[in-house]
Amino acid sequence: MPTSRRGVSLIELLIAMTIAVALGGALISLLTSSNRFQERTEAQRAARGVARSAVNALVSDLRMVDPEWGVTAASGTSITVRIPYAMGMVCSTGLTSITAALFPVDSVALSLGGFSGFATRGSGGAWSITESGLSGVTVGSSWPAACTSAGVQEITAPTSAPNARSRPITISGTLLPSATAGTPILLYRRIRYYFGASAQTGLSGRTALWRDYLDDGAGAVELAAPFDASAAFRFYNLNATSPQTAAPVPLTDIRGLQLFLPGESDRTARTRAAPEQADFTTSVFFMNRRS
Repeated sequence: MPTSRRGVSLIELLIAMTIAVALGGALISLLTSSNRFQERTEAQRAARGVARSAVNALVSDLRMVDPEWGVTAASGTSITVRIPYAMGMVCSTGLTSITAALFPVDSVALSLGGFSGFATRGSGGAWSITESGLSGVTVGSSWPAACTSAGVQEITAPTSAPNARSRPITISGTLLPSATAGTPILLYRRIRYYFGASAQTGLSGRTALWRDYLDDGAGAVELAAPFDASAAFRFYNLNATSPQTAAPVPLTDIRGLQLFLPGESDRTARTRAAPEQADFTTSVFFMNRRS
């Protein structure tokens, strides 16, 4: 006798298909939710990265500002400062040149363009600024007799450690001020940091942090983007423990800065109405603060 074979009924098939569709829909929903969560997480990470990269660029420079003469202009969206990049001692001065010996300094920092001026410290502790009538700075290859005569000793180092040695320099200009041998001297660059429109592709209309070496002729460089339009500099006035939004008058009352850096993601994650934002706030107090 032939063996009877039981097939799948239409109802069973429909039930199986319904279960499969339900499971598939749940799996797709789970994958979609996971993908959206990952997109948002990556966007938040990108927003935090924008703020951190800005801090890395700002903090090392701003800590070296001298509050007595370092800030030349300030607002909530822009600050112009004199940043020292090399320190040394005067060996001799003349009407058109000053010979000095620099303490060990990073060769990259020394070779960058944008020399703006120098400051010499008087016997009373006050700094005198020279910013006009300057031709430039020349780094010498041999120790000058003027430094030897002034008792300024050379710091030597092996060839493998060029940044560990002192460097003789000559500052050229017209009607340069006189300074006693052994007087401390600082070379500085004028730098403007400001928030402005980004120039990056895809970030048109978004806010960026810019840095402009005012005396190198190269123009401003975009450091980090994008930020929310509320990004701002805030100011610590004298011994105040809380920052204020407006720059104090006079600017010599500024003792530090608070940086409000609301970083944003460059793209808007799906299902989100706006880019992700990561607010980052940090404070920088000037190292040469005088109480």
